[in-house]
Amino acid sequence: MKYNKSFAALAVAALVRGSLAQTWCGKNYMANQSVVPPGGQFVLPAQSVDPLLSFRCAPVFRPYLQEDAKSAAFIVDTSIVYDWIAGAEPISLPSTSGSSSNSTSLGTVSVTINVGSIKTTVNVPLNATKFQIPVDISKLQARKAAYNVSCSATYTAPSSSKSQKFKTGASLLYLPDTNASVTKTDLRTGALWVRPADGKGGAFAPFVPQGFYINFDEYLAGNLTMIDQLKADGFNTIHPIPPYDNLTIFEEVINKTISAGMYIVYDMRSNYQNLTVVAQQVKTYASIPNLLNWETAHEPDGNSDPLDAAKSTYDLIYQLDGYHPISIVLNCQDYNFSPYVNGADIVLHDAYPIGINATFSPVWHTACTPDFGHCGCDNCKGTLYDVKARVQTFKDRLNILGFDRTKSVWTTPQAFGSGAYWNTTPTGQQWAALGFSSFNHGALGSKSFQYPTTTGNVTTIEGTATNLTVIITDIVQPFIVDPNATFTTYDYLGVDAGLWHNGTAYLLIVANLVNAQVYVPWKDVGLGSITNTTTQVERILSVSQNTNATGLNFLPNGIGIYIATPP
Repeated sequence: MKYNKSFAALAVAALVRGSLAQTWCGKNYMANQSVVPPGGQFVLPAQSVDPLLSFRCAPVFRPYLQEDAKSAAFIVDTSIVYDWIAGAEPISLPSTSGSSSNSTSLGTVSVTINVGSIKTTVNVPLNATKFQIPVDISKLQARKAAYNVSCSATYTAPSSSKSQKFKTGASLLYLPDTNASVTKTDLRTGALWVRPADGKGGAFAPFVPQGFYINFDEYLAGNLTMIDQLKADGFNTIHPIPPYDNLTIFEEVINKTISAGMYIVYDMRSNYQNLTVVAQQVKTYASIPNLLNWETAHEPDGNSDPLDAAKSTYDLIYQLDGYHPISIVLNCQDYNFSPYVNGADIVLHDAYPIGINATFSPVWHTACTPDFGHCGCDNCKGTLYDVKARVQTFKDRLNILGFDRTKSVWTTPQAFGSGAYWNTTPTGQQWAALGFSSFNHGALGSKSFQYPTTTGNVTTIEGTATNLTVIITDIVQPFIVDPNATFTTYDYLGVDAGLWHNGTAYLLIVANLVNAQVYVPWKDVGLGSITNTTTQVERILSVSQNTNATGLNFLPNGIGIYIATPP
């Protein structure tokens, strides 16, 4: 497979940032600098005493192809909320209702979806989520430009004659069929759907990326067998870190990942603000059969990149491609989150807390506070809890901004250390716990930083990954990509738990995020109906953790995955 070599001249001219910005996350951090509050903090919504309607609609998939037209659908949310999140409007409910009222007692909403010449009206229960409405879009013309969608709702409370009207909008991406690679996003869950990466064709299927960042020049260019090792470890995605100076070897990397059936993320961090270079990159690589997504801005918040830079690149890529989502990586805990995420479909964090001194920087020899300093993990405590908090915070903010359907969160587990800000590297068990707590709080992809990592027995990261990646693919993925599964999180004395139910069985993922022994009763992770652990609970994996008739026992940092089928 050959690729456009006219890109070479542009790629050779691309530059990589060689030094840290003068501020990081808007903060001064050097000994000769004063404390200046960084600003840029996310503003939480005001609360409302009275009920509000959060009316949202979106296509089930982004993009739809021509082959999907007759099976297309939209999802509608008619949630009752008490925070002034984006788009929320006051709604008058029946006088006997309250926040705990179910959808049936609240009545229904007449929802109309308009796109092009197509109009569909359906009754939707009030306070419903993920209500699916079939919409045949075959009369529309498939095109690169997205269609604007108008969604309106009319609500009349039971025993009332007064109608209340609401409006919101959506975007429908309806593209021509193609034999090249396509990555869809299921907006019911945020999960990706892909064809096989080998380029031989096949049906779309849900997919949870499990991969590694790996430096192209330093490692891959001189040792392509690292791809074989990652494949043997069970990873399905590889993310080469630019620059990609040797395009001949970069083509070999692409071809080898195609042969291995692995997906590749194309990283534009070195030149994403140069739209001429971006356009050439998209034209060169959009057609490779295993392209998963584009990644543009890497730590733009840390570097204080222009607030509109990621969005400008995002808009250009969608004009040229549209068949692949776009990701960015944010480093800061709370610095200009809102403008940067406008330029992404997928938002990754790269909080690396293991082995840091959270209050004093060993690199800059200065203190770290919310207003000053750089300790390697912004506003972190230096524990496993930091990653849980970061993922959940990003999810919450996207919902507040109105992006809960259209943007998803991925995680970047720490797989390095023992240098600079970090005095140690996570153990295999800690690395797994970082991933577990991320899945428990809504992450739908994982790319660890970085490879090569610790290797050897099961206490190392690579030794742990060999078994864990298979479990994630075979056991965890079917639950977290299921649009009909229910999902609840629990926190019991520092044990983080996620519980999914697909109507038949429960998936329980647990991680003890504290350095203490903890006992958790089954009822406190949503499984109080268990009567016989021998027949109703199947251990899939556990490390420093076991169960008994009444609950779960944890040693410090213990982890576990279980399938439960209570009566």
